[in-house]
Amino acid sequence: MRTEDIIDFRKFIDELSKETDRGLPLVSMALIDEKLRDTLESFFIEGEVTKKLLDEFNSPLGSLSSRLTTCYALGLIDDYEYSEINILRKVRNEFAHLKHGINFSTEKIKGLCSSLKSQLPEGEDYPLNNPRFRFRNAVICIVLRLIYRPEWVLKEKRLNKNWSQGNDKWIPFKEQQPPEGMPIIAMAKKD
Repeated sequence: MRTEDIIDFRKFIDELSKETDRGLPLVSMALIDEKLRDTLESFFIEGEVTKKLLDEFNSPLGSLSSRLTTCYALGLIDDYEYSEINILRKVRNEFAHLKHGINFSTEKIKGLCSSLKSQLPEGEDYPLNNPRFRFRNAVICIVLRLIYRPEWVLKEKRLNKNWSQGNDKWIPFKEQQPPEGMPIIAMAKKD
């Protein structure tokens, strides 16, 4: 990692440690959402249409769920990343949509966190069965995988192509016969 990114990542981890149970999924998933958004922007063609897809009010790719699904469908994230982020997203949604009475000890949250597959650190000092620890660990593992993904994807950026070969014009049949082997659509006036 670049030095400035190490410093920034360290601040992110420190901030996660200080967050409340509700704040942890909201803050952490905001960064993952940003990385998915930036990955899509790096892949899509340049221009206003990309901004419309990603950033405008009610944009089709304006939500974490739509960005996650699109990144996966385009092959910009792998099976593990898709599955793990989807579980993290579900945890975030539980915290975001319930008014009160929810924390990492809530049964649904514990169940979701126990299904996270991110590699856990070894050693007796880690609370490996603690749902909050497992969530935070998975976030860190995913962020580390996505941190430079927009830059990697940029190497495969889509370019606007001209799919027509210039043969899409009206030619009066009386004036010119089509070239051999060229498909044609003929239209005639009905008198």
